[in-house]
Order: sequence, then structure tokens, then C-alpha cells
Amino acid sequence: MSTKKIMGIIALVIIGGIVLFGFIIFTTVKTKSTSINKYEPFKEWIGKTVTLNKETVLFKDKVEMNHNSDYPYVLLDSLHPKWQYAEEQKAIGDLEEIIRFPEETILKFEKAIQYTNGVSGFSYPIIFGTITSNGKEYKVGYQWGEMSIGKRFDKVEECWQFHQAPWQEEKDTAFYDLPTASLW
Repeated sequence: MSTKKIMGIIALVIIGGIVLFGFIIFTTVKTKSTSINKYEPFKEWIGKTVTLNKETVLFKDKVEMNHNSDYPYVLLDSLHPKWQYAEEQKAIGDLEEIIRFPEETILKFEKAIQYTNGVSGFSYPIIFGTITSNGKEYKVGYQWGEMSIGKRFDKVEECWQFHQAPWQEEKDTAFYDLPTASLW
């Protein structure tokens, strides 16, 4: 074999190694997502239209959290666990308040997705839908549900609990099993 062929093979192996290493880093760090439309409690809401029984606020996040460009707005209410954080983000300019919706606003749910952060490994479910108000349509995401870390470490599959959402009359106290999002 000639020196030229050997150097070509070595270069090919090095380039292949760099590409493989880059791919491994990408798949590790990338936020992953999985549809949870068929999982409780989401499956009872997908495709339904609900009336919000609390004032809700629509935000535009300058640092996207839901990673779904089809639904660019974040919907929150004052009872949401992230409300205080949202107020702080709004004060420093990372969140822009778009509009406040009064009680009796209609929201139609379209899908739910579980996102898993590639760096921390923490997951968060978001239910997506559309609000039509004053002839304008708003595509929104509502982060709904938190994992009980204690239950997860104890290997209890039903470790997801859901705070009272603005379309519910009372809080659901059950725990649910949701999948961890995957790349494929």
C-alpha cells in the first residue's frame, strides 16, 4: 500500500471519528420530545374545548422553553407553580406579556408533548392548544405537571402529579406514569 492510501485511510478514520463524536454529543445534549397524547391525564383533554375558569396571561418567551415554533406563546395563571418565576422573568425582560384573558375564555387542546432536557435529564410535559379572542388566534403551550423526584428515585412509575389547571374545577390528586422523551 502506498503512503498516499495510508494517509487517506487515516484521514478518513479521523474525520469519521470526529463526525461520530459530534453526533454522540448532539444526541446527548439535544432536548428530546415524545407525544403524550395517549397518556393520562392528557388523553382526556386532547381534542376537547374547555372554558378557562381563571384569568390567564399569555407570554412570549424570548428564550424558547417549549421548543415548538408552531405554538410560540406561553400560557400561565396565577396558581401555576412557575408563576413567580414568570413574574421575575418578565421584570428582567426575558418574558413579554402579550395579553390577559378573562375567565370564560375558550381553549381548544390539540396535542401534548413530553420534553426531556438533554443536559439535566429533567422532563416537563406541555399541553398545546389554540385560544381565539377578539377574532385573533393564539397558539399556546401550557406546562402542566411535575415529577415527584422522591417517587422516581424509589422507582415508582406513577410519579407525575398535576397542579390545578385553569380549566379544572379542582386539583387531580392522582399520580400518573409518563414516558421519558427520546430522540427517536
